[in-house]
Amino acid sequence: MMKLDTIFKSLTLVAVAMSSIEALAYSDAKEKERCRNPKVQEFTLPEYKVPDKKEVPPETEFSFVVSEWANPKKFKLTGKDLDIPFTVQSSETYHKVKAKLPPEFTGKSVRISARIPAILGCYSTIGWLIKVADKPKVLDVPKPAETVAPTGASVAAPAPAVQNGVAPPASATQPPKKVENIQNIQDIQN
Repeated sequence: MMKLDTIFKSLTLVAVAMSSIEALAYSDAKEKERCRNPKVQEFTLPEYKVPDKKEVPPETEFSFVVSEWANPKKFKLTGKDLDIPFTVQSSETYHKVKAKLPPEFTGKSVRISARIPAILGCYSTIGWLIKVADKPKVLDVPKPAETVAPTGASVAAPAPAVQNGVAPPASATQPPKKVENIQNIQDIQN
């Protein structure tokens, strides 16, 4: 009887262990949605890099494109601790962000930073280093001297041009004669 009792307890223990393993192996049919970081592309200003060192004109407009799963209501665009005002044009496949460099950036190197949150909560941060050129210097250009037209009725006509040592005939320098309007044959027949 003792042997039977030990076997029964052993079988019960194995049955409980097997059922708990199956319970741990259970997984929910719904998987948690993974957050995808938004993609940022097509920045329109040239970045300031060592070999090229390209500068952009002051107060230049720029834009970039963000993937559709980003949340356009929570975008943030800054440069030198200044918020940069922007507009967002949304379509089914992307969001286009448009902005203009503030006048405070003139003559400075600036890192434009964008924080782009996704709808599910994660976010992307990206930045571009640009160099904004100084305002073009206005050169003092002297004004041309004013010429005074001669007063009086006798204004001399310009001399006719001489080509290959031959002067043009007198009729070439005179205004053309008035041509009378001649009706077209089709106009007469109608």
